[in-house]
Amino acid sequence: MLRSKISRRKFIAASGSAAAIGTSFLGLPAHAASGVRTLRIASGAGDGPKGTLDPAHSTSDPDAARISLVFERLVVLDETFTPTPQLATSWTTNETADLWTFALRRGVRFHDGETFTAKDVVYTYRRLLDPATASPASSALAPIDPNGIEAVDDATVRFRLKAPVVAFPELIANLFTYIVRDGQPGDRIRTQGLGTGPFKVKQFIPGEEPSLFVKNEQYWQPGLPKVDAVELRSIPDPSARIAAITSGQLDLLWDVPRLGLDQFEKNPDIRIVTIHTPYVLAFSAWTDTPPFDDVRVRQALKLAIDRKQMLQLALGGHGQIAGDSPVAPWVRYGLQDPPKPRDIAQAKRLLAEAGHGGGLEIELHTSEVTSGFIELSTLFQAQVAEAGVAVKLIKEPADGYWSNIWLKKSFVMSSWSGRSADDALSVAYLSDAKWNETHWRLPEYDKYIAEARRTLDEAKRGALYRQAQQMLRDDGGAIIPVFPDAIGATRANVTGWKPHPQQYFKDFSRVDFTS
Repeated sequence: MLRSKISRRKFIAASGSAAAIGTSFLGLPAHAASGVRTLRIASGAGDGPKGTLDPAHSTSDPDAARISLVFERLVVLDETFTPTPQLATSWTTNETADLWTFALRRGVRFHDGETFTAKDVVYTYRRLLDPATASPASSALAPIDPNGIEAVDDATVRFRLKAPVVAFPELIANLFTYIVRDGQPGDRIRTQGLGTGPFKVKQFIPGEEPSLFVKNEQYWQPGLPKVDAVELRSIPDPSARIAAITSGQLDLLWDVPRLGLDQFEKNPDIRIVTIHTPYVLAFSAWTDTPPFDDVRVRQALKLAIDRKQMLQLALGGHGQIAGDSPVAPWVRYGLQDPPKPRDIAQAKRLLAEAGHGGGLEIELHTSEVTSGFIELSTLFQAQVAEAGVAVKLIKEPADGYWSNIWLKKSFVMSSWSGRSADDALSVAYLSDAKWNETHWRLPEYDKYIAEARRTLDEAKRGALYRQAQQMLRDDGGAIIPVFPDAIGATRANVTGWKPHPQQYFKDFSRVDFTS
């Protein structure tokens, strides 16, 4: 196997890795005093003035964190991606899996004291499906008939589907389906959301830092949350985040750069928390735009990269190699085929057949918005050069990356939180997906997903999902080289937290301090 000629030392220097420890940090206040137990958290870059508390429009990691503090869903996925009750207590379906009934938890109240009932579920889901809401959830929840969502009684809600979905509880355990209070308008939800979660909104002004949340004294889970308040801010620079937690100005980071981690681990005041995830880091190209509209170009780029080197140099070995499917092999229905080996000669042949025998020039938009983007794009540039592809890296600002660059440029770095197979294959790759970041539209692929959703036989359903993955791998516009581990960090006196494989789900209700 051919290997790209770039050393670890040269790579780190070229990528401007932000993992160095000890960078100076300015601007964070000291820990809150006066006996108020405040958990101080920082994320990477958010969407600034476009940030939101509205689950219907959640797009960034800071959005997801705020929403997880305030709202809850009917169903969540555990660490094995098995559906688990939250605001629902149980569910049943008919023999054809097109009618689902959920029993709801009793005694739950919204932050304003109103009782949670089935009407709130009906309002939430109809709002998500309403074209006027313009939520990306509409494609993921397309199997639901909006007129078939019914409050049977205060503690029972029923969903009638347009087509059977065998794994419907998994389908609705996504980042949009947090329950909002019946009748609350979107402009209020965005900044003053009323949820049932462990914390209430004290202050959130999009674009201003920090956002503040206080303990929900009426929370339905006894003894939770453990802390009195949460302070959440966005700090785009990774080295600044590290310096802040190292100096004691932060208590928790959920996304730590994977390079330079050995230095971080030696600090007795810091605890590193790691978990394997099906988190996706991807190079995403528009398949309807030259030169990526030629499948031979897409296949050549996939063959030209050295996935093992990307794992070692960009992630410090903290992750797993991927083969251009967004479903990790250890997730149910994941494709077990190993990635195709690197083949520069074949990549060159495919490029020549596509009319690029004399070389190909492309632009890749990257950013520090997500840990690993800069390192991976730098390696990509070096590796595909051996196949005659010249890549111009355009480093975009972290703030506003998801609103100004992603979905607006033809070749970008992208990332996706860990998902079940159906969610991972649907959210960005169905023809009508709101977030179809590669513009890949293949009716045959859509049919595989639809057929899998209504297939009761487990083995046949798995075969359909794997066929869809093979199609996406061989024809799609996403190059997915690695599944990075989720690596977070806390101060040594912080207990009760670890990352979740479905990374946009962040539970801070059990976090506490030992002193």
